[in-house]
Order: sequence, then C-alpha cells, then structure tokens
Amino acid sequence: MWILGWRAARTARLGLAVRTQLLPHHAARVALCQPSLPAARPLSTSCVLAKKKGGKHTEKTSHAAAPADVEPQLDLDETAKHMLNSVARCKEIVQALVGSLGRVDPTLLDDIRVVAGKGAKPAPLHNYATVGVRDSVLLITAYEPSTLKHIEKAVYAANKDLTPEPAPEEGEGVLYVHVPKATGETRKALVQKCVNECEHAKAAVRSARQAAQKRLKHDTDAKVLSKNESQKEAKKLEDITKKHTSQIDQVSADAHKRLLH
Repeated sequence: MWILGWRAARTARLGLAVRTQLLPHHAARVALCQPSLPAARPLSTSCVLAKKKGGKHTEKTSHAAAPADVEPQLDLDETAKHMLNSVARCKEIVQALVGSLGRVDPTLLDDIRVVAGKGAKPAPLHNYATVGVRDSVLLITAYEPSTLKHIEKAVYAANKDLTPEPAPEEGEGVLYVHVPKATGETRKALVQKCVNECEHAKAAVRSARQAAQKRLKHDTDAKVLSKNESQKEAKKLEDITKKHTSQIDQVSADAHKRLLH
C-alpha cells in the first residue's frame, strides 16, 4: 500500500512538470493561429494629392493673375481742344483776309511777324518799324534800315495780296505797301484763299479725330473700355468732329457772303 501511494504521487508530479513545460509552446501555437490586426495609422491633416493618368501628382492652381492696370489713352477733352484751336486759327486767318479787301489801314499789318535774321524768333512788326498811311498807301518805316529786307519778306509771307516796295524818296529804310482795290478778281482770289484755309483747318480736325480713334482702339483692345463704353466714346468723338467741322463751314460761308455779295 505504501509503495502504491508513493508511485501515484510520483506520477502526479511528473504530469505537472510536463504540463508546465508544454504550456509556453501551446500559448505560442495559439498566438500563431490567431489573425493579426493591422497597426493603427496615425491621423494626418495633410490633403492627399490627386493623381493624373501616368501616376503624376497634380496640385490645385489659382487663376492666372490679372494683368497690371493699363492707363487709358483716350482723352476727348484734349481732342476737342486741338479741334477748337484749328477752328480759331482758321477764323483768325480768314477774317484777316476778308478785312484786307480794299481797306488801307495800318491794322492790316498787325498780325505780321518778322524774323530778323538766322536763328531769330518771329516778332510783331511794330517791334521793328512804324506803319502809317499816305495817299492810299501804307508806309512802313524801319527803326533799323538793316531790317528792311526782313520786313519786306514778312509782308509777302503774310499772304494778304499786299505788295511792298522800297521808297527811297521817303528815306532809307522805308517801304510802300500797296493795297489792291476791291475788284471782282481780287474778291474771287480772296475767296479761294479763304476756302484753302478752311480746308486746311478741316484736315487738322480729321487728323485729331484719327489720333483719337487710335487711342480708342488701344483702350478697347486693352479692356480699359467695355464694348458698350467704346461705342459711346466713338459716338462722342463723331459728335465733336461734326461740331467743329460745322464751325469751319460757317467761317467759309461768312467769308463768301462778305466777299461776293
């Protein structure tokens, strides 16, 4: 009996030792059989870039920057000023031509400008001489006889149908200026000169309009003006042109009336 008890106790101790040795191996086998879970991915605040075909990343791009501001070139006030100056100059010349018809008056020479030598600036006639009337003839007396040739040239250049000639009998440095009588031919010649001056003024107005049209086109192409705004400015330009052209026509009509009636 004692022997049987001893054997049973020994068998139990051996079984416990075996189980203790086998337990780690069993746990390892169990761990290998269980599915592994993927590691948690950290959160990211960065956006994922889209892919094009071919695998290349693309980034969002903003719209192209607007071009720098372009300064407008059209200035209708300046255009109107140029046209007005052309009209004023035309009126001044035509009035002088009409006023010269058969009239012996020293004021006929008021607008004459003398260039007294190379490099000199034009200056009024009264800076170089006095003007008087004698026997229906204008008499110019130079302060310096040496300037007489320049005065004579200036009278011819005035384009007033005035004929200057030396008057030695009156003394050194004196000119006679003959004023033509008002004949039919003289009147017609003056009318033609007035017409020419008016045409010249109209050409200046057209030139100012063409320059403004180029500036308007620039502003339209550069998107400074919208299509609607461009059309409005073009209409204003035509109105300005017609206005000043009409004024020149009136100057011409007045000259015809005074010279031929």
